[in-house]
Amino acid sequence: MTSSNRQLQEKIDIEAEHAEATPDAELHYRRRQPVRSSVYGLRLPDERIEQLRRVAEARGFEPSTLVRQWVIEHLDETEHDLEGRGRRAAEWERDVRSTTDHLRQLLDARPSTKAG
Repeated sequence: MTSSNRQLQEKIDIEAEHAEATPDAELHYRRRQPVRSSVYGLRLPDERIEQLRRVAEARGFEPSTLVRQWVIEHLDETEHDLEGRGRRAAEWERDVRSTTDHLRQLLDARPSTKAG
């Protein structure tokens, strides 16, 4: 376990002891509602599983916790990127419409070239 993980664990232990010693203390925060979740299987090559275990151990996490954190972070980043693309697409569409309208006005304003 790394030094920062040890320090965090020590703080958690101290808080847990305090909570057990003062079970009737008034809480100054709201407990979050549990997040509904489902199990989703993930198939990885054996060498990647070993790599995941090494990285998780080095960071002081269970492999499943580390993978869950990575997946959630990646989903959030991807969704943010998609929202940005949606805005850019809407801006592009607005610019194209504006340009088209301007070109129509220019065409309508040009002198007539009909022979009479």
